[in-house]
Amino acid sequence: MPASIWLRLSDEQEAWLRELIERLANAHRTVPFQPHLTVCSPQSETSWDAAAKYVRHEAVLPFRVKKTGISFSTTAPMMAVVMNVEDTPELRAFREDLRRLTGAVEPLPPHISLLYGVDKTGRQPSWSSDEDALKSIAEECAHRVEASEFVLDRPVIVAPDGEWTNVRSWRVVRTL
Repeated sequence: MPASIWLRLSDEQEAWLRELIERLANAHRTVPFQPHLTVCSPQSETSWDAAAKYVRHEAVLPFRVKKTGISFSTTAPMMAVVMNVEDTPELRAFREDLRRLTGAVEPLPPHISLLYGVDKTGRQPSWSSDEDALKSIAEECAHRVEASEFVLDRPVIVAPDGEWTNVRSWRVVRTL
């Protein structure tokens, strides 16, 4: 089963970011999703026990990270608009250790997605490749995201409901 390990945000931060993500998704006719930072994507379920053991016995959570900016991508639909966060030595080590333990590929730089360039049918909207449109959305997000520091904790393994392309609906398959 395809899966990802996520770090979730504090309840308060998760709630207002979820509202922003839903507002953006509705305005741009895309899919909303739960705010998170992807740690890595394990290659098999057999590595989940090792990930859980690491989190219980070796991980030092939570992580406090600072927002470093808002960026956008015309080529990566799952990164249409993202909030970049600092890659602290502790977060980097955590992500690398879990990547190694789970056989996952090298993760993207740490970020929290704000808008996916994928609509409800799994297609990319026309604006998702328009640099000016994405720049405008990113600037709007820069004004709306006033917090400068985020608390990342509550590691979970998630899988999409149905196909991997179903980004609208994820379910927690294991809490680490």
